[in-house]
Amino acid sequence: MEIVIVGAGPVGCYTAQLLKKCGIDNFRIIEEHREVGRPVKCAGIVGRPVFEDSLIPLSKSSILNQIEGTYFFYKGDNFRIRRPGVAYVIDREKFDKNLSQGLEVEPGRRLLEVVEEGNSGGRYRLKTNQGDIWADVVIGADGPLSRVRRFIDFKRREWKRGKKRSSAKENNSNGSDDFKEINFYKGVQYRIKLKDEVVSKEMTRVYMREGIPFFVWIIPEGDGIIRLGVIAENGRRELDQLIEEEGIRGEIVDRLAGIIPLGLSQSVYNNVAVVGDAAGQVKPLTGGGIYYGLKSAEILVECIREGKLAEYDGKWKRKFGREIKFGLWARKVYEKLNKYELENIFSLFKENAEFIEKVANFENHSLVFKEAFKNPRIFVKAGKILGRNIGKILF
Repeated sequence: MEIVIVGAGPVGCYTAQLLKKCGIDNFRIIEEHREVGRPVKCAGIVGRPVFEDSLIPLSKSSILNQIEGTYFFYKGDNFRIRRPGVAYVIDREKFDKNLSQGLEVEPGRRLLEVVEEGNSGGRYRLKTNQGDIWADVVIGADGPLSRVRRFIDFKRREWKRGKKRSSAKENNSNGSDDFKEINFYKGVQYRIKLKDEVVSKEMTRVYMREGIPFFVWIIPEGDGIIRLGVIAENGRRELDQLIEEEGIRGEIVDRLAGIIPLGLSQSVYNNVAVVGDAAGQVKPLTGGGIYYGLKSAEILVECIREGKLAEYDGKWKRKFGREIKFGLWARKVYEKLNKYELENIFSLFKENAEFIEKVANFENHSLVFKEAFKNPRIFVKAGKILGRNIGKILF
């Protein structure tokens, strides 16, 4: 059995390392870029569980700073949520390169198309810019605009058309048919070498702002460098505006941009699967995806080892699907808030900052909401603020 992993980012390399660990070494990794870890397209902040819960040791030499909490800002108001050791700021290039150690990666090899030879899980021909290669199993860890996911989507549509012709009622053998659109958001980030120490070295900053789907963030990297970023249609304008408003003085030493995929789709077709950003394994409220991607890779490798790849889609969705669905719902509500509702939500968060400190979870955002809705006072007030938007989404 020949396995081809498309993409040598952290999730692709972690998948390969897990395959090696369980004695499967008949795989190859192709990577479209000339170098593992570059270009960087990530904010570079991960929750502590990324390092604590991995099945293989992750190199802590990539950690640049430890985060102790977050300041939240809206207009002239702010409050603090302190969570000691909640997250790490990492050097993403070094993090990726460390994960690739001991692996033979084929750089500069870009996937163009996946072609199925035969039916029902035959061999696959992968057309690349350096010629065709063959695989019995294809793993797509090729990011938000995954060509492997595109192949699965096409096959799923083809399958659905065939089922509709043969039967009025469909039956999905995986027990999950989350074949839906994935929506894409644009992210932009500056690395700025500060002239003045104007931000905390251990606290991130989140700026809630009208008219953008997420928020603006400041992440202290260390050595007087901050990461200023946003997910928005015109991200550079938002960042430049915040620099002016906050009086941030310094030199922009690096700029990066990336795409964040949000949604659920089918992640398996016969012997082809996607993992990480390619599968939409991303937290909808923040856009972070490393933890979900790594843990889903563990599920994927276990399914391959057991010869039950068809079960992968259902298994990872049982672990993270409910959280992602909640996040997608909450994101729809958030994006519909007007300025008055946004201000009232901020005030509600501020009033309950101590409560949030106790229950917040970096990887499972729904826990805060679940616990908050058990509190009658918070529940009633949140209902008054969000009622208009919840009604639109539900009905």
